[in-house]
Amino acid sequence: MPLITLDKQDVLQLLGKTVSDDDLAYNISMMGTDLRQVKDTIEVEVFPDRPDMLSTEGFVMALEGYLGIRTGLPDFHAAGPSNANESEYSAYIDEKVATVRPYAVCAAIRDVHLSDGAVKSLMQVQEKLHITHGRNRKKVAIGVHDLDKIAFPVTYTTRPLNFAFVPLEWYTELTLKEILTKHKKGIEFAHLLETYAEYPLWIDKKGTVLSMPPIINSEDTKVEEDTENLFLDVTGYSRLALEQALNILVCSLARRGGTIHPVHVHEQEKELWYPHLTPQEMEVDLDYVNRWLGLSLSWDQVKGYLERMRYSLKGHIAMIPPYRADILHPVDIIEDIAKAYCLDKMEPVIPKVSTIGEEDPLEVFVRKVAYLMVGFGLLEVKNYYLTSREFFLKTRIGDDVVEVVNAITAEYNVLRSWLLPEMLYTLSSNKHHEYPQNIFEVGEVVKPSSKAQERTREEYHLAVVLCHPRASFTEAKEILKAFTKNVRNPFTLDVTEHPAFIEGRCGSIIMGEKVGVIGEVAPEVLLAWGLEVPAACFELDLGKVLSEVTAVT
Repeated sequence: MPLITLDKQDVLQLLGKTVSDDDLAYNISMMGTDLRQVKDTIEVEVFPDRPDMLSTEGFVMALEGYLGIRTGLPDFHAAGPSNANESEYSAYIDEKVATVRPYAVCAAIRDVHLSDGAVKSLMQVQEKLHITHGRNRKKVAIGVHDLDKIAFPVTYTTRPLNFAFVPLEWYTELTLKEILTKHKKGIEFAHLLETYAEYPLWIDKKGTVLSMPPIINSEDTKVEEDTENLFLDVTGYSRLALEQALNILVCSLARRGGTIHPVHVHEQEKELWYPHLTPQEMEVDLDYVNRWLGLSLSWDQVKGYLERMRYSLKGHIAMIPPYRADILHPVDIIEDIAKAYCLDKMEPVIPKVSTIGEEDPLEVFVRKVAYLMVGFGLLEVKNYYLTSREFFLKTRIGDDVVEVVNAITAEYNVLRSWLLPEMLYTLSSNKHHEYPQNIFEVGEVVKPSSKAQERTREEYHLAVVLCHPRASFTEAKEILKAFTKNVRNPFTLDVTEHPAFIEGRCGSIIMGEKVGVIGEVAPEVLLAWGLEVPAACFELDLGKVLSEVTAVT
């Protein structure tokens, strides 16, 4: 979890009220964060589902509601014109960025008093959003500029590698290629751009460069001590994630007294306005709330608790603050109601059933397998159950998968039925690190079921991928052999063909029945993932392996 450090006096000034250290410590802990200390600074670990609390202002907006200082839905809106003819700020998205970083959103903030606390908070939230919400700048990258140094309209486009400008914290021009090899930020994040023929830039009407996302801003538009007006640009691969990050930033700056001004974005055939600050709406079912919490709350009580968590309740509809990116399901609202009720006030009740607890033998086996793989010198990775169908197409796996109905993004539109595609994605994302990269994952996959009484079935799989210049079928087979020796169940290989693997270097793993597959990854698959060294792997159904091991013993 990201750790943030807040200036206590800055927090109290924003609260507009003196609060004792004991009250701060109790309420900060109860509202859903992991408190480290309350001294001259407040150190808090923020859970990944609350990126809005990574800034001092966002943290204060949550805390002031919890303390009852200011409750209900905060009023955030964009000032100024609402049609293209009157637009003061406009941006154009060049179609050339579609293959590099396809999406961009932006906003203007005027009359911000950038005190020391505000500057520290802005730097901290930008850094923490980059690391967490932005997946270390790959998914989301943020640029903050002095609005008064920009001539509108601005354009988000690409330029060849010999194009030059003065990057932030530098005093001479560097070409785009030189930035990736000489500037410290360029060196750190070069892997995000180095495969492209042109790199993305924000450029204003006069040709002044604002930034080179996701690497570095320009020295020409940097924020200084006397800056009062800001321009924010956010670029990346998920429009929803960009809009969420933009809302977090503009609402934080508005809490400092800034006014939000819309930007008219021209994106090919689309005419868009940012930011979108209309509160999200979600229906609240009182019976559902009480059933989940084991309470008997009234509508008035629920309304009070929701207002304490900075919602408003209109009838049975909860109005959600625009900076909350974590409210995806009614159970998320129930969680906030529980926090407002105070978790320490809930009485623990022993269920009126008699049971004897026992750990699932498969869970025990899976844990031991993970320890064994670590003992073989492999690095464990963990990926999401939700993944992209594109990953399976790139890996040339045509198996049926369970699709997500009305998926919000193409990044998470199916449930994984293999571990291998996401592991190749992991390797593709880490090409900038040294080899060998020998990794494993133990996790659940979901497959469509052929049985009429069940729609899906879950399996525990083990996948091992070896990736380095000398990776081979033989090396993968030796690890498989060591694994089977440790579980005391021999295996045989049957020659098979699979489009993900090289013909003649692929086999079905047999332990009484087929339990998995082993092979060298096909060059076409490596090319699709941008991998430049060989990879060999195997994937096993651990449930079947355990059944065979149990049958033998």
